[in-house]
Amino acid sequence: MRRILCLLMLCASSVEAQSAADVAKSIQGARREVIAVLPRVMNEAVAAALKVTAARGTRVFLITERATVKRGGYLLNVSHGPSGINTYLYPGAITTPWILVDGAWLASSAALDADLTAPVAITRDAATLTRLNLWATQVTAAGPTPRVDLLKLRYDQPTRPSPPRPAR
Repeated sequence: MRRILCLLMLCASSVEAQSAADVAKSIQGARREVIAVLPRVMNEAVAAALKVTAARGTRVFLITERATVKRGGYLLNVSHGPSGINTYLYPGAITTPWILVDGAWLASSAALDADLTAPVAITRDAATLTRLNLWATQVTAAGPTPRVDLLKLRYDQPTRPSPPRPAR
């Protein structure tokens, strides 16, 4: 009985994450690709895992809200990591952070982006995986945002109108 319990725990531990930290460790085991959809890129463990995964040669697709560029977080740190990371700026709002690993399993939770106490949901439902993969394919179709453009978006100040000249 004890052997069976240990075997079940080993099988479940590779995908059945209990926290964002567990998901971050599992991301590093990705072999083919990771699609990370993070509204603000605020979880340090997830950001570091994406960089480690890309450094190993796994393709990483990071999709984040365009507004994130000005908000800070770990976006520039991740996007300027290994060359295997491609960053895409989504023009709208992303309501739920999610990460799709090798097209095989999906983690979704606010804990993946900012709220570290939120529970993490793991799914292998084929319909859900297909639907989210299709959405990510559509978002990434235009190509990644160049790294230089990310820097320009982050640090460029909007031009201000010239102050009016005093009347003589």
